[in-house]
Amino acid sequence: MTANDPGRMQALLKKHPKPGMSLDTVPIPEPGPGEVRIRVESVGIDGGAEALIYDWHESKHHYDDDLPQLFGHEFAGTVDATGQNVESVATGTRVAVEPILGCGHCRLCRDGAFSICPDRRIIGLHPDLEGALAKYAIVPRDSIYPIGSLSPEAGVFLELLGLAVHGFERSDFEPGDSVAITGPGPVGIGALVAAVAGGAGSVTVVGAEADRDDRLPLARELGATRTVVADEIDGELETEVDVLIEASGHADSLSVASSSIRRGGELVQIGIYHGDGTVPVDLTRFVRRGVSVTTVYGRRDSSWRRAIAIGKNTDLSPAIGPSFPLSEYEAGFDAARNREGIKITLTPGR
Repeated sequence: MTANDPGRMQALLKKHPKPGMSLDTVPIPEPGPGEVRIRVESVGIDGGAEALIYDWHESKHHYDDDLPQLFGHEFAGTVDATGQNVESVATGTRVAVEPILGCGHCRLCRDGAFSICPDRRIIGLHPDLEGALAKYAIVPRDSIYPIGSLSPEAGVFLELLGLAVHGFERSDFEPGDSVAITGPGPVGIGALVAAVAGGAGSVTVVGAEADRDDRLPLARELGATRTVVADEIDGELETEVDVLIEASGHADSLSVASSSIRRGGELVQIGIYHGDGTVPVDLTRFVRRGVSVTTVYGRRDSSWRRAIAIGKNTDLSPAIGPSFPLSEYEAGFDAARNREGIKITLTPGR
């Protein structure tokens, strides 16, 4: 059978516990009650998820018993069909998708903190929730956010921007505050966009030597007041900041944080640390200087709405791309591996 057969679609599957994925055809899914079907126009290659799964990194070997599986958790597209009991959304509406599903009943979910629900599942990463590396994907009605005229690629970036917005929502940040961001990857660039949109008085972005010629210039293009290479500052910024966003997921960044946040300032930890090793933190220094530590995972409904508003008033194009057809997935994953962009995407439904 081919992808042109009625009732079937092209999909990129992880079939075997080894590097790579395979194009195949699978049945087009039908939405059930309370669900919508999305024609996937853009799906991101997350360096900490799909890229590692593609390369079959040891941190992803827990998926071994669940293969074959359809991954892809950062995506946007157009509502193609609706199931029973779905109201207030029309087919043809362009939307971005919140991939994290909470249980809906626990205290955290009732408070809107579904991202940290102990029973959360993630579309495109949980074995029972097929993802978006395919022409169509099924999602709950409550997981979609209309994005108007924003491009599907911008819709993918909104997931990262919403995470950064959530960080600022949870922090004591005020307009005019000085901000530093460690790690100009996708999450850090999202934090930069959020900081500039929120009226930060200054934004310093700290990167690695590998970021000197591409990501740090991009940060300046997107509004960073100053960019620095971590190896050149000896673990300490020239001027202390009010808020430091740690978006790199590297332990060395915490040494910058411990010596660069003002007394009474705040560390907002967004970056995820991979691996089994412990991360050294000078808590005594934080305590004696009254530095608050806030951790952030996922988004809230308010984060999405603020991110969409920012996206409609900000040129996000420098942070988006390149994009590849699903048939050229190998080139897309190569581009992600070679850091050829901030948010690299595939376009299954085009």
